[in-house]
Amino acid sequence: MKLKYSNMPHLTATLGLMLGLSLSLSAQNIYHLTGKPELKVMGGSTLHDWEMVATAATGKAEITLDNQSIQGIRLAEVTMKTTALKSGKGQMDDIAYKALKAEKNPNINFRLTSFKSLGGNKANVAGYLTIAGTTRPVNFEVLSLVKGQTVELKGESTFKMTDFQVTPPTAMFGTIKTEDEVTISFKANFNTINL
Repeated sequence: MKLKYSNMPHLTATLGLMLGLSLSLSAQNIYHLTGKPELKVMGGSTLHDWEMVATAATGKAEITLDNQSIQGIRLAEVTMKTTALKSGKGQMDDIAYKALKAEKNPNINFRLTSFKSLGGNKANVAGYLTIAGTTRPVNFEVLSLVKGQTVELKGESTFKMTDFQVTPPTAMFGTIKTEDEVTISFKANFNTINL
């Protein structure tokens, strides 16, 4: 079938409209970490459970949305200062920073390698976490919420400190011992800058 020249403007307009609708339904944008993200590291010891919290980090990600739902995330990276973690107890912080080798390795970094939707607002996020100069693969179970131009992500992962060559800290001449297993949870908001 041959197209008549007179139909070309109409065809071009139709294709343009379809492309525009497609882009509006599924748009990939660069998002930047905003506000005060919350990162918690929780663990136990022979004395009591403990937690350290950080509320400062930098990061960005390429996120694809479709009808206010995340379809994919790629090239995501988040960095925070090791010394941003605070327990509210100065001596405990100093012991933790020493164990985390904060002087030589001032940053904790996460770089995403895959995002797999589990249906609804749940996903599995895999990536590389760098702590105390050691990089290891980790997985997070993540919940997402899209509110206008803001994407809220929260998730959790459990691993051992020794996986990252971190010796669990001790105190009081070794009478108080920290457990090897820790849980990291996070809650962060990303805002978009259109491409």
